[in-house]
Amino acid sequence: MDRLKALLTLIRVRHTGQVVGIVTVLSVKRHGFSVQSLLAITAFLFLSIALFSLDDAHDSVGDRLIHPKRPIPSGAFTIKQVYLIGTLFLCLGLASASSLSFQQFVAFLVVAILGFAVIFLKITSILRAILTASMIFLLFPFSMAVSFKSLLFGLIVALPHVAGSITKDIIHREGDERVGLQPPAYWTRYVASGLFFLCGGVVLLPFVLKLVSWLYVLLIVPTFVSCLVLGYNVLNRQYPKVYIYGGIGMLSALVAFSINS
Repeated sequence: MDRLKALLTLIRVRHTGQVVGIVTVLSVKRHGFSVQSLLAITAFLFLSIALFSLDDAHDSVGDRLIHPKRPIPSGAFTIKQVYLIGTLFLCLGLASASSLSFQQFVAFLVVAILGFAVIFLKITSILRAILTASMIFLLFPFSMAVSFKSLLFGLIVALPHVAGSITKDIIHREGDERVGLQPPAYWTRYVASGLFFLCGGVVLLPFVLKLVSWLYVLLIVPTFVSCLVLGYNVLNRQYPKVYIYGGIGMLSALVAFSINS
């Protein structure tokens, strides 16, 4: 039972669920309940597990100080075992994606490459946030036909992840300093806050551009409110509810898109 709990922690069920949820909604919207949808969902399920596993293996030294209850520091898995799990699921993801269209396979490869860059390269907090958001954005051209409307909705879902990723680094600032990593500068709080407020305006663009009906406005209200609340909270150094509001906002945006596309 302890090993199972450690495995669920390793694959980051909540974050993996977000990625798989986006791909599921978009793929089923386009292809229905089909083999192609199943392969797309499976490919990103495996890729998410692979990236989170490799991230834990790579950060195991820091986790021993900051997150001692994680799978490797707790002794549930060894570093080699986690690298093996990550490699295995990466291969399974590649196998699933290779059965999809050329466009989908290329998008899958780009997301995988960006994931490796975020995990293994020493980059600034803001650049890491941009790369992470780009991975979310690419889920739209991966799952949907490329159009101005689908790309706009991809931006709406992905843009808050830039601010959210920066905020996460701010929350973990003390832990980064303990393991000798360069923490984000204090001014990045204003960048994150400003981006959340900007997102509040961007979510209204589909209606302003007359791409959607009034129903969209009603459905997108939770996202709009979440962006404003997050912007205010981060500006005032109040971080505890960031993940909750972020989840609400993303779910609202997905529902609005699936109904209005």
